[in-house]
Amino acid sequence: MPDFESLVDDIYEAAADPDCWPRIMHDIGKVAEAAGGVLVARRADAWLGWRCSGALEKGADAFFSSGGLQRSQVLSKLLAFNRAGFVTDQEGFTEEEYAQEPVIKEWCAPNGIHHCTATAVPMLNGDLVMFQVKRRKGEPPFGRAELDRLDALRPHLARAGLLAARWRLERLRSATEALGSLGIPAAILDVDGRVLAANGLIEDLSSHHVWMPRDRIALIEPAADKLLRGAIADLGNPAATSVRSFPSKGTGERPVVMHLIPVTGNARDLFGGGLGVLAITHLTPPATLDAALVQSLFDLTPTEARVAGSLAEGLTLDQIAERHKVKLSTIRSQVRSVFTKTGATRQSQIVALLAAQPKIWRPPIELEQSQL
Repeated sequence: MPDFESLVDDIYEAAADPDCWPRIMHDIGKVAEAAGGVLVARRADAWLGWRCSGALEKGADAFFSSGGLQRSQVLSKLLAFNRAGFVTDQEGFTEEEYAQEPVIKEWCAPNGIHHCTATAVPMLNGDLVMFQVKRRKGEPPFGRAELDRLDALRPHLARAGLLAARWRLERLRSATEALGSLGIPAAILDVDGRVLAANGLIEDLSSHHVWMPRDRIALIEPAADKLLRGAIADLGNPAATSVRSFPSKGTGERPVVMHLIPVTGNARDLFGGGLGVLAITHLTPPATLDAALVQSLFDLTPTEARVAGSLAEGLTLDQIAERHKVKLSTIRSQVRSVFTKTGATRQSQIVALLAAQPKIWRPPIELEQSQL
C-alpha cells in the first residue's frame, strides 16, 4: 500500500501537472485495494476532461467522448447524498439499476470492472470534479475500512482541485493581458457565457457591450448579441456552423468585429477546454480593400471575399456575375453565404464593414437578405 504522506504530496503535485493523475489514481486505487481510479471535470453542464489509471484506460476515451456521462445517473445520485466522502454503488443503485447504468453497461462491464465508489467535489468557481475508484469483476464491494482510507484523502483531493482551477484562472488572465499588450480587447468566456477573465481594453469598450449579472457580457446591438449567444452555445462544438466573426455597430462611430474563438483544449487537460476567447478588432479603412484581410476576418472563402469586395463597391448581383463570369444563381448563393458569415442582412452593412474609400463611392442598390 502506498505511503500516505507521499501520496498526499503527489496529489498536490498533480494540481499543477495533470500528467501525474494516471499514476496517482493508480496509487489511490491501491489504497482501497482496487484496480484503479478515474477523475473527470465538469464546468456548467459540460464534461471537459478526464484522466484514468492504466487499468481503466481501455474504452474510457470512447465512453467519455460519446457523451457517456450525460447519459449517466452517477453524478445526480452522488450529489443527492450531499456527503463529503465516498459513496458506494450499492448505496446509490439497486443491482438491476446498476447493471443498466451507462458507466457500467457501456464501459466498465465490457472491460471486466464492476464495483465502484465515488465522491464529487464542487469548486468555488462552479467547476466540479468527480473521483471514482473501481474494482474488477468478482471482487467484493467496498467496505468501511477502504472507504475510511479514501475519505482521509478526500480533503487533499478537494484542495488539489481548487488549486488547479485557480492556476487555470491565472493562465486565462495572463492570456487576456497578452492580447491587451497587442492592443486587442479580449475576454475569456465559458460555455455558460460567464466572463472568466478580461483585459482592461475590453472593459473600457462600453460603447459596444454592457456587463450583466453573474459576470456575463451582452452586446448593445441586438443582432450582434444574438450572434454572440449562438456562438457561445456552440463553444463545446468546434465544428459547429454558428457565426463566430461578426460586426457590432454599438453606440459609437467606430464599428468593430467580434471574434469568438473556441478553446477546446485536450480532454486530458481536465480544466482546459470548453472556453472561448472573445477578441475585438476595430475596423480602420485601409488605403485599398485587402481581400486576404476580409477573408480572414469573417472566415470567407477566397471567392466569397471577392464577392464581398464587389458588394462593397456597390455592384449589383448582375454586375458581379458578369465580372466573375459565373451564373447569377451562383452569385446569389455566394452573397447569402457572405451575409450569413458576416451577420449582415443588407448590402449597406457590407459596405459599412468593408468600404475602403466610402466618400467616392456611388450609393449602392440596397439588397436585403430576403431578396436573394
